[in-house]
Amino acid sequence: MTQIRIFFFLLVLSGASYGQTSWTLQQCIDYALANNLSVKQSELGVELTKTGVNQSTATLFPSLNGFASNNYYFGRSIDPYTNQFTENQVRSNSFSLSSSLSLFEGFTLINSLKQSKLNYMSSKYDLVKVKNDMALNVATVYLQVLYNKELLAITTDQVDATKLQRNRMKRMEELGSASKGNLLDMESQLAADELRLITAQSAYNQSMLSLKQLLELDTVADFRIVVPEFPAPLMEAGYSDVQAIYLSALSNQPDVKSYEYKVLSAEKGLSIAKGAVYPRLSMSGNIGTSFSNSSQRVKGYNTSIGGFPLIGYTADTVAVYSSYPETSVTPILENTPFNDQLDANLSKSIGFSLAIPLFNAWSTHSNIKRARINLQQTQLGFEQTKKGMYKSIEQAVADAGAAYQKFVAGEKNVSAQQQSMNMNQQKYDVGLISTYDYLLAKNNFTKAKSDLLQAKFDYIFRVKVLDFYMGKSLSF
Repeated sequence: MTQIRIFFFLLVLSGASYGQTSWTLQQCIDYALANNLSVKQSELGVELTKTGVNQSTATLFPSLNGFASNNYYFGRSIDPYTNQFTENQVRSNSFSLSSSLSLFEGFTLINSLKQSKLNYMSSKYDLVKVKNDMALNVATVYLQVLYNKELLAITTDQVDATKLQRNRMKRMEELGSASKGNLLDMESQLAADELRLITAQSAYNQSMLSLKQLLELDTVADFRIVVPEFPAPLMEAGYSDVQAIYLSALSNQPDVKSYEYKVLSAEKGLSIAKGAVYPRLSMSGNIGTSFSNSSQRVKGYNTSIGGFPLIGYTADTVAVYSSYPETSVTPILENTPFNDQLDANLSKSIGFSLAIPLFNAWSTHSNIKRARINLQQTQLGFEQTKKGMYKSIEQAVADAGAAYQKFVAGEKNVSAQQQSMNMNQQKYDVGLISTYDYLLAKNNFTKAKSDLLQAKFDYIFRVKVLDFYMGKSLSF
């Protein structure tokens, strides 16, 4: 939740002008989104679910497959064309096209298509969430850089002011108008301020290094970010209406939208499982032909005339011959051409099949039960997500109110400490207060400015979080 607040607070800062080597928040986020591996993996996940949609759509169309074979038979084998034994080498070919179409499958195909489309929409919102998470990581570090930069500036000013006072005290001590103890107190204060400066500088350098590493910009020299200027937003009345903010958030949060599609997908999953109890009707068709080099056809006939055949004997056992000579007709064979065989052997078929599920080892019942449980789990997850978001909004409203009060109180405290510091400065200059009292007032003023800086950042990003939930434009 904190990351979301930071991100949407800083998103408005990205419109500031920048130099050649200065990066806005939006530039940092865009660069990270274009190069981050997690984002690319999520984008591939979206493409994968889109492929699922295309596949589910294709299942509604008939299938079409072609087959071809070429076989050689050696030795004693069965001629696939004549279906007789042969000792010769035989080569045969077969070609066919087959197609099938599901006519009714308990609406499982159409429900699968609808489910794949819902999964695709859910994955798109998941991608948005992954991008937001990546942007949040960048924005968190970006905010840390801004805070550390301002804190470093305050600490630097503090050191410079203490150095002036130390130098003044040293001259006074040399002239005898100040004690050695006063000078040591000032030296101690300067050492403490310089230590805070080293800490602030280290924190700033580390946050800049973290941002560069997050963006993988180790090759960029003199990397800087834009320091935007923006007025503090006012606390509007709408920021306290939790219910109104929640209703707005339901329509624009990517995790909520993703879960909506997940629930719808789970409902389709249950319908798909129930579809298995219905009979399935399908239609199929086939067209095929074949060729064999052993196939022969009659090319012509050879006729030969022989002697007169014996047709019997008389009672006296005298041979009687036919008055017509014996004639023999022998067919002349040739191999049937390839194209002629394909035409002659062409076959076609069409058929319907009906499958009625009677008992499948209880798998259909188990699948339905699992799908129903999955739907219930998804619905509970959706409700949990919405309730979690409502609690976050509730907390965000409370935090915004507290941050506003803290910011206002911080401004008053700085104003009071400024006046106190001015008065103590004047008293210290004329010797009316001790060095200890002066340094105490000085430290109180520095602490007030640091507290106001922290309250300022805390207040603005909490208000921007509410703007995000309400769907407002994140701009000043």
